[in-house]
Amino acid sequence: LEAAVLAGVVGTALAIFVPTFVERVRTNKIVEASTLLQEMSHRAATYYGTTWESGRTRCLPPSAGPTPLEPTVDAESVDFFSPEAEGHESWQALGFQPTHPIRYSYRYIPAEARCNLGGEGKDGPIVFRAEGDLDGDGVRSRLERQMQPTLEGTLEPIEWPHVFQRVE
Repeated sequence: LEAAVLAGVVGTALAIFVPTFVERVRTNKIVEASTLLQEMSHRAATYYGTTWESGRTRCLPPSAGPTPLEPTVDAESVDFFSPEAEGHESWQALGFQPTHPIRYSYRYIPAEARCNLGGEGKDGPIVFRAEGDLDGDGVRSRLERQMQPTLEGTLEPIEWPHVFQRVE
């Protein structure tokens, strides 16, 4: 009888806490991607709003990533400034380097990579993307943030989060 009661209590505790733990791990992975996408977009907006000594304005560097090439299930430290990193010059220009181990693969994709962007709606959006295995099931998930150049010389969010989807 005591063993049955103990098994019931343990089973009930597991039924309550395991799903909560799994959801917490999943949420933590989303927080990583959301935080780094926000940082990446902030750095791009700063870069875009800078007037350079040469007089250039409203510039965006070329696309970068995916960095790392493949996302990982376990968090790993990645050097975005390394010459082996895809688009490392752009990561350096933006000053984007995660300070802690990451699970996602990150990309920066501007519609136009040049200076003197007009911001009149004809310059396409800048996409910031994180892709990885959110819940350990082997299926990738993608989180994106998109921004649009404005006439005022800023980058404005189109929507946040713009896309969160499972990639089959």
